[in-house]
Amino acid sequence: MEMLKRCEKAVERWEHDLVRRVQGRDSVELFDALRQHCDDHAVVCSPSRTLVPNVYTVGLAASVRAGLDVCDASLSQELADVLAHHGTECAYEWAGPLTVRVTHAEVPANGRYEITSAALAHIPPVPTASR
Repeated sequence: MEMLKRCEKAVERWEHDLVRRVQGRDSVELFDALRQHCDDHAVVCSPSRTLVPNVYTVGLAASVRAGLDVCDASLSQELADVLAHHGTECAYEWAGPLTVRVTHAEVPANGRYEITSAALAHIPPVPTASR
């Protein structure tokens, strides 16, 4: 069993390195931070049930946003996919439909991005800009 765990960790490191080379440091760091945020806010309800927030808001500084060079919808979907995969690996149960929103953050706490989350059964619509 230990050998399988070591092989799995090696594959994860290779995948992590490949993603870092292809997508750059900012996106890999953001993926890791999102997974860590999910883990930090997990609530163990029973030995077979761990509940995690389902609505995540990722506020990006302008410099990070420009460096990622993707549209918000595409990045939101990519982050949701990463989080869904992580949730499956950890056997997490979402509080409702999984949603990740990317927004602009004027001054994030760490200077690059900020992540907030909530457990909502029904996801409110994204506010539209007034004209």
